[in-house]
Amino acid sequence: MLLEALSKYPYEGLSKELLSLGMSWVVMYSDLTPDAEDIANALEGALNSLEDKIKVNTSKMGRNDRQSFDKVIKAWFNQSAPETYGELFELVIRETAELIRRGVIDPQRSLSRVKIDKNGTYLGVEFKGEMAILPAILKQPEYYERQSGFLIPTTGQKAQIRLDPLWFSLMAVGFFISFAGFIGGKYYLMTKPGVKAFWPYEVEDVIEHGLIPLTEAGISARIFLSTEELYEMKLAMRLAETNTLVPPEIYPVVLHLISLEGQVYTEIKTLQLDLSELSGYLQRYVENIEKLKISGLQILVETKEEGATVYKYPLWALVDIAEKEISRGISGDNEMLAYIFVKDLYRAVNSGNKRLIEDAVFRLFRQGRALLEGSARASGELKRVLRVFMWKEHMGVLV
Repeated sequence: MLLEALSKYPYEGLSKELLSLGMSWVVMYSDLTPDAEDIANALEGALNSLEDKIKVNTSKMGRNDRQSFDKVIKAWFNQSAPETYGELFELVIRETAELIRRGVIDPQRSLSRVKIDKNGTYLGVEFKGEMAILPAILKQPEYYERQSGFLIPTTGQKAQIRLDPLWFSLMAVGFFISFAGFIGGKYYLMTKPGVKAFWPYEVEDVIEHGLIPLTEAGISARIFLSTEELYEMKLAMRLAETNTLVPPEIYPVVLHLISLEGQVYTEIKTLQLDLSELSGYLQRYVENIEKLKISGLQILVETKEEGATVYKYPLWALVDIAEKEISRGISGDNEMLAYIFVKDLYRAVNSGNKRLIEDAVFRLFRQGRALLEGSARASGELKRVLRVFMWKEHMGVLV
């Protein structure tokens, strides 16, 4: 039933990836042919399992979406539409699960109905005379950017997708699985293209052991994209410090960065992420420093954050400085030293070549010594971090 329904979805791109994730959640809870009770249980399970992510702030709906959804939500559930997209998705999932459990919505009938005509695409069946439009944060990034031929207008056909409560719920569950934060006015979504290839036996690895810990790491550490190297480093650092292991076979995953540009949600960046090498390296880094702490040697950097004193691993502190360098831009010979080293280490680690890692570390130590002992100008913060970073014991941890 689910495979057939997904095969009928006429577009590729982000919306299909989210729909695939929503259906994958149902498969994970049951199998490829779930009955109504299985689907209701899966939707309710999503609300419970993804509760922390559901509570994270999202943007307010635009005027057009708000007006449209206010009408639909009143007809479907006799309620007013909430203010934000996250609240809207949560409401639709919860109420749809209840309607399925009461026998008001027939999942088999809904999932077997896909209609395409000159007025657009219709997924499912009208419920109480209404269908919902695909929300702007999911439709506009592909439609306006032509990311994958999604909804390219053709003569006589309207570029519009409408969904019934079940299709909408599955898309919403996929959104919450992929949601890695709403940071700096930008949505971070992580997906696994082709996830249906893992149905039914391996899908739990992709969802429970892959996308959810990755996205939760992004949310909890509020990791934003300055450069690809720093984003991946900080994500892998968060996994390492929380001792979270993501199976290497989960990678690559795709990061979608979506921003409201003017009046339109635009996918401003799409990246493939593979943290398998970085995560392994940083896990060992953390473990080795913790072993030194047990023996009585503290290799931590004291720093200030919002007026409070905090202690960080030296590499963590250097990555923070690199991020500051990126935000300031280049304004001197030594301004990008931290970023250059982090970038070199990132490339060396991802190569899997221990010799390249050693070369990158020794190069920084040479440059750092020249900086500390010479007359070149550098920030006091960078010098303080380098003094700890360049301890012999820390070099042993790095290589």
